[in-house]
Amino acid sequence: MRKNYATLIYIFFLTLNFGWSQEYKFQHITTVDGLSHNEVRKIVKDNQGFLWFGTQNGLNRFDGYRFKVFKNVPNDSSGIIGDKIYSLAVSKDKLWVGTITGLSIINTVTLDVISTPSIHESIGTKGILQLFYDGSNKVWVSTEDENFIIDTESLEVESALKGYKIASVAKSLDNNYWVGTDKGLLRLESNSNTIIKNYEIGSFDVYSLDEIFANSYGEVWLTISDNIYRYQSERDRFIEVYSSKSLNAISEDDNGNIFFGSYSNGLLKYSRNTGKYERLLANPENHLSISSNDVYDIYVDDENIIWVGTQEGLDYYDFSRHRFNSLVHLPENNNSLRSSFVQTMFQDTDGTFWVGTREGIDHVNFKIGYSNPKITHIDMSSKGFDSLNSDYVTSIYRDSKGRMWIATMSDGLYLIHEKQNIFKHFLHDSALQSSIASSSVRAIMEDHLGRLWFGTGGGLSLLNQQNDNEYTFENLGYPKLNTNNMPLNDVYSVFEDSKHRIWIGTNNGGLCLLQERGGNKSFLRFNHVPTDPESISNDEVFVIYEDIKRRVWFGTSAAGLNLLKEDGPSDINNGYYFQRYTESDGLSDNEINAILEDDQGDLWIATNTGFSEFNATAETFTNYSTYDGVLKGKFRKNARWKTEDGTLFFGGASGINYFNPKNFKLNDIIPDPVFLELLIDGKAIEVGQSLDNSIVLSEPLSSGSVVRLPGNDNGFQIEFASLSFASPLRNQFSYKLVGMDDDWRYTTGKDPSARYSRLKPGNYRFYLKASNNDGVWNDNPIFLDIKVLPYISDRGIVKIGIGIILLLILAMGVLGFRLYKGRTQTNDSHAKNKKPTKAIDPDMDSDNLKKVRELNVLMETEKIYMDSELSLTHLAEKIDVSTNHLSMLLNEYIGKNFYDYINNFRVEEVKSRLRDPSYQKQTLSSIGGDCGFNSKSAFNRIFKNLTGKTPSEFQNSSLN
Repeated sequence: MRKNYATLIYIFFLTLNFGWSQEYKFQHITTVDGLSHNEVRKIVKDNQGFLWFGTQNGLNRFDGYRFKVFKNVPNDSSGIIGDKIYSLAVSKDKLWVGTITGLSIINTVTLDVISTPSIHESIGTKGILQLFYDGSNKVWVSTEDENFIIDTESLEVESALKGYKIASVAKSLDNNYWVGTDKGLLRLESNSNTIIKNYEIGSFDVYSLDEIFANSYGEVWLTISDNIYRYQSERDRFIEVYSSKSLNAISEDDNGNIFFGSYSNGLLKYSRNTGKYERLLANPENHLSISSNDVYDIYVDDENIIWVGTQEGLDYYDFSRHRFNSLVHLPENNNSLRSSFVQTMFQDTDGTFWVGTREGIDHVNFKIGYSNPKITHIDMSSKGFDSLNSDYVTSIYRDSKGRMWIATMSDGLYLIHEKQNIFKHFLHDSALQSSIASSSVRAIMEDHLGRLWFGTGGGLSLLNQQNDNEYTFENLGYPKLNTNNMPLNDVYSVFEDSKHRIWIGTNNGGLCLLQERGGNKSFLRFNHVPTDPESISNDEVFVIYEDIKRRVWFGTSAAGLNLLKEDGPSDINNGYYFQRYTESDGLSDNEINAILEDDQGDLWIATNTGFSEFNATAETFTNYSTYDGVLKGKFRKNARWKTEDGTLFFGGASGINYFNPKNFKLNDIIPDPVFLELLIDGKAIEVGQSLDNSIVLSEPLSSGSVVRLPGNDNGFQIEFASLSFASPLRNQFSYKLVGMDDDWRYTTGKDPSARYSRLKPGNYRFYLKASNNDGVWNDNPIFLDIKVLPYISDRGIVKIGIGIILLLILAMGVLGFRLYKGRTQTNDSHAKNKKPTKAIDPDMDSDNLKKVRELNVLMETEKIYMDSELSLTHLAEKIDVSTNHLSMLLNEYIGKNFYDYINNFRVEEVKSRLRDPSYQKQTLSSIGGDCGFNSKSAFNRIFKNLTGKTPSEFQNSSLN
């Protein structure tokens, strides 16, 4: 235990010496995620865009979603020569793999291991310690005692620098080679490989992986043992610029910052802007630190993602992904929050943040740019409030008179007015009617008249102050706010909007609007009505917010977001009703914990699973989760603050997230979609593999490839990727099978694949487009040509059959035409009165036919579509199939997706009721709600899409 404390103290002091390193939040990939081994020695990216990781137990190709692992197979020359990989290099279409038992070369297109007798004859089974591709068809290869240069096209081998042991090679912008050897650093002329100069700055150790790095600024950096050297071109010499233990790997990000790896000492960053060095160490208390202090390799890709190979797995830092900063509690670090459970925040007039936690209050002061915050744990003992040092603080507010009010979950309300030397503590006293309604105080609000309102567990309390010594409360609790046996005692939010209306949100008591007339106070009550889709969606209303357009929003605990609408019939709730937004509309979770509006007019909604950014004009959501750097755990009710510069703060069970959306940098890298695998019956199809005596794939799967499928059983799946590694789960794909699909289909990085089945014989073309995580699309699709063969394999019989059919068609043509002409008018008359349906395919198997009939019975007899909460999962359970199976039935046999299928029935039901005089007294919204539509906007939009008229237009035409 003493050793663990020592480690934490060591980490803490290193953080103080090198600066605040919290901005680097690393994600981790290990064997749990599919990596073949956690010790990652080398990282490269090939010319197609795949990442390759060399480990101590195999080679891994990564597409952002899946790993393809290559290992040595004894007595099989088609595999790589060894599993312990120490070096990698990439040329045009080849991956060069240096293992402890020799060199392998992989064709990155076909993924075949290339046979290289001449190379094997020259190098044999010697361990490969160093590989370097110079960009001009040459690969430098070094073993323990020999060096070679191999032509990447002809694979011819020549010896190089005999008598030297090479540890590292680099090529600078002036086309000179820099070669680190056991006899010092050499500079070589690139065309002849002649030595220009030997810099006697020490010998390179071929086993410790001393490194040379030539960067984009024309600089040359070296790590030799414990020292970092930098080249001074004007004086043609190297100077020592830094010392640190066991340095090795070097890389550079897009901002010109240099990163150094080390054994046992983590990462070291050199900042080009400040000229300072910063240590990034593994911290067992911080899951976003690097995994291990043993760093073997660093690679920065074209999206500026930093990949780090360590002893404990693969780490990566994505600048675009980590847009959210955080403050948390760190054990043994006094400059961190006293508790990560943050309940409330308030920014004082001097810029200081008061942060209320479960264990008392902290002051947080930020410097310019919100870096290096200074955190002070406030001791309330000096004010006589010892309990505030450990109380669960729920709300903090400084009023217009300069008084600070602090509310707690169970210890009442505190008043601090230091200028007047006033310190008071208010508790509920059941024997005193003028005491605060409850000692559990959740909300504080000052209205435009300067009155202070407090939401408590015993109702709403209004402060009545006669003088500095006399404070009483008018309590509007159980006796005064009891309607239909539903008390409003548990008040969680009190809010005054721009029209000076005071709204009260309660726990299970609904929403109230205060109405004051002539000194009398009454309340307009809003409760959830299950049969009314325009009622408040839930009776637990914890969050109330008004945006810059004066729209008032209400967040519920389990039923999503509600927008106040004021254009309803004046005789019903004074014209007030609500429009709902839930998970079905794209909200990340239905529990709303806090809302803030950014400077661009978007709402940021804190839920149980992260943030939802809501564009209220377009009614679109963009969701962010822990995957994007959002802290784990629930956000707390109304724990939020917005600063003058637009920075948003949200508190929760794991600390504080803060960010400024206008600083979010768009990822403008256009991704390249690629095909990965073709699967039939869940099994990958290899090149040259046959089905029904026909080769399915004659070449590796790529754009333009031809796929031949059997006619009788042709269900297949295509897996693909975007090769954009910045939040790949947020990448989007659109695809279309011409000859089958009328419209483009869409999927995301969560399921980067397409599935089809029961294609009729013929020719199809499959198109694929992809976007990156920020929705930047590559509009140039790649494609596959898919040929579905006839059911009968004898093509001659097929041709004869076609000929006979054509003759029959020709012979019956005249008679058919006459019959058609006579029937046309009658059929047209019938068609006008017949509801359009899609015929069931007679070729479908009996099980699917049975399930489709079950589905139709549910719709037509039980009218299950009238349940507004009906989901794909619920419907699948009703007919005892999986959701995937149900989706297939709907798409392939009925020709609609789930929502179109259900909404068709709902619209038909609405039309039927609008024609029925018995429903004339019911409002349109009520009819829509009864028929399964859960929002007025969705009802109007869907009805018009399917009928060409709004519900009211349809009703008027029906009545006329």
